Amino acid sequence: MRHPHTTEIRIAASALASALAILPAGLGCTSNGTSLRSHSEQIARLDSRRKLAQDLDAILDDPKYANAFWGVRIERPTGEVLFERNSKKSFAPASNMKLFTTAAACDLLGPNYTYKTNVDIVGSIAKDGTLVGDLIIVGSGDPSLGAWHPDPSKGSKPLLDKWVQAVRDCGIKCIKGNIIGDGRCFTKDYYGGTWDYYDLPYWYATGSSGLAMEENAYRITITPGNAIGNPAKLTLNPQTSYITLVNETITVAAGGNSDADGAWQQTEGNTKRYNGTIAFDKKIINERGSVWDGAKYAAHLLLEELERTGVTVEGEAVNIRDLPNLLETDDTTSPDRKTIITTTSPPMSEIIRVINKPSHNFFADQVVRTIGMIKEGEGSFEAGTRAVAKWLEKIGASDTHTFRMYDGSGLAAYNLVQPQQVCQVLQHMRHNPNLGRIFHDSLPIAGKESGLRNRMKWPSTEGNVHAKTGYISNVRALSGYVTDADNEELVFSMICNRYTISTKEVNASQDKICRILALYSEELDLTGDCEQRGDTPD
Repeated sequence: MRHPHTTEIRIAASALASALAILPAGLGCTSNGTSLRSHSEQIARLDSRRKLAQDLDAILDDPKYANAFWGVRIERPTGEVLFERNSKKSFAPASNMKLFTTAAACDLLGPNYTYKTNVDIVGSIAKDGTLVGDLIIVGSGDPSLGAWHPDPSKGSKPLLDKWVQAVRDCGIKCIKGNIIGDGRCFTKDYYGGTWDYYDLPYWYATGSSGLAMEENAYRITITPGNAIGNPAKLTLNPQTSYITLVNETITVAAGGNSDADGAWQQTEGNTKRYNGTIAFDKKIINERGSVWDGAKYAAHLLLEELERTGVTVEGEAVNIRDLPNLLETDDTTSPDRKTIITTTSPPMSEIIRVINKPSHNFFADQVVRTIGMIKEGEGSFEAGTRAVAKWLEKIGASDTHTFRMYDGSGLAAYNLVQPQQVCQVLQHMRHNPNLGRIFHDSLPIAGKESGLRNRMKWPSTEGNVHAKTGYISNVRALSGYVTDADNEELVFSMICNRYTISTKEVNASQDKICRILALYSEELDLTGDCEQRGDTPD
């Protein structure tokens, strides 16, 4: 299949060559002073672009993509288009939506924006150390609170230790009231309204809330039982009674199948059922899952930590929205209310790295709702995505009336973006003197980090391509930056929708395109294949 851009480049090159051919031999310049060398360089440039178009068309026109829909756009730093295919059509972007979320967050909130979470006491402290009142955790939407990203060795324990110490420093030994989680800086909705219902129990689709601890998720390790036929051992992290485990797993003979995992269950609740098998010689299976009601979860974890350290709590862990009467508890001006400790998050510049490198859905949705809270006065998905759409229009993106954003993470299949718009966001950030490097460094690096760790390990691409991956069912996206052989940083976006081959094959095609771009030159001889030019993996 021949595409217009290929034909135009071929015709232009042919016409220029014909014009040069009729000039008198030995003539050093044309009548208007343009040198023959300049014309030769133009021909070489057109030949390079024609070859680029042919190489990319060959990949995209492979018969295995006959039923798929590709959108591709490649630009020079100036915005000049080197190649495009359907770049003004709308595509489901999957996690490439995070590029819009993180770029807007940097621009609208600033790279130094931080969240602050307060722990307040409400009531009076008796001489015997009894708090006659409640302890309230007031959230601000912080996704990093007690999180295990970016450091999987951490979690809520160090944070809870600090909070408990602040309570003890007040002389409190007993709390008569409740431990209350207050996440009302966000609206009550917990999940994105257009998410696949099947995804909701799993950690990558955990709900977002104004107060969230442990990423509103839990981790679990599955190890073989003491004997074949026994249930596997399930160990929670954090160790909490908030989650009830139903263990239907079985330990099987060495060498057997190890597929033990969480089984699907209703989303509103925290009873988690595990089934499947684990081989007796299998060391460990690591899994993760989502929890219901983030504000209550945070309160529960603090209550448990207080009691483990000897502070008695006579009340319960509750979500403030579930209390029947908030008048007294909710009076922030009361002389009986005091903040005993404030926890400040890392800056937004670090938070967007967690969003983009491991493609963290929960962090992204917390951030887009934060944008809504700050810019639209409402911490909802709707307000956040509306603010991002306004920002996209403000930076001069094209066809913003076609832009559809329903969440910050890209889980929503109804999200729609143009590859052209993705490139416009990438270009906007690249040319921002204050944010460009921060944004660029938040993206995964080919061959080294996160979703690109095991991809593009050629000398030309490893450590060179900085790009955001994206995946939901039948959607694979990759957009970012790559430096070509002329040391020019190109901007690219490629999104494949509706494919039915393996995702691994789509990855390979995207990787091959990145390799072609990394080796692209308008100055060098491009004859010969990649291997002949020494671009083979170590």
